[in-house]
Amino acid sequence: MNFEAVKAWYTESVRRRVRNGRIAMVLGLVLMPVALAVAAGLVYALLHGFGRRREEPLSSTTCLWISLAIIPLMFIGNRCTPRRNLMDERMSEGPSDSFGGHYSRRGEVYFQFILWIMFAGPRLLDWALECFREARRLQQQDTHSCAAILWLMLTRGKKVPYEDLEREIPWLNVATALPEVRLIPGVVSLETQPAGLSMTQDLRENIRSGTFD
Repeated sequence: MNFEAVKAWYTESVRRRVRNGRIAMVLGLVLMPVALAVAAGLVYALLHGFGRRREEPLSSTTCLWISLAIIPLMFIGNRCTPRRNLMDERMSEGPSDSFGGHYSRRGEVYFQFILWIMFAGPRLLDWALECFREARRLQQQDTHSCAAILWLMLTRGKKVPYEDLEREIPWLNVATALPEVRLIPGVVSLETQPAGLSMTQDLRENIRSGTFD
């Protein structure tokens, strides 16, 4: 397979990834206000429900202002709260047969679910920004150099040692191209001597067939 065909495939692959990143960014920015509104509505419902049990119930206006004031705290809490996967923890710890443990676990799940709703808006913003940064990185990378390394790996059909990159592609700026090519899905860094790069069979077949995952 000639170099121009590999470069055309990779150029189109980058174009698609940039487009998908932009779509994801817009989707995150559109959904973020909705998630914030849902979280604020949850806070309002909780305040209104518990407030009615007080001797002097909270007014609807007070509940509304508190709910709106909590929105900035959602972004702060999102930065400070560690992200946990309760399902993975539950599976690693095994089942809990105690009565107290059962209700403790259920309460923790409810609490984590509330936190998930509260932090959905800030995390959608984080996701949108990450998609934007990834799309910008792809636009600024050296597509020609990355395509050259992909072509060399494809024609070799096996691992390409790092020292071979400079010998086979003399014009290549290895220090700049390597960090970029390592981020291509399907490219594998192999540290066993001699250290080098290889690609998965799926990536190899996609390039040869001109298809994209």
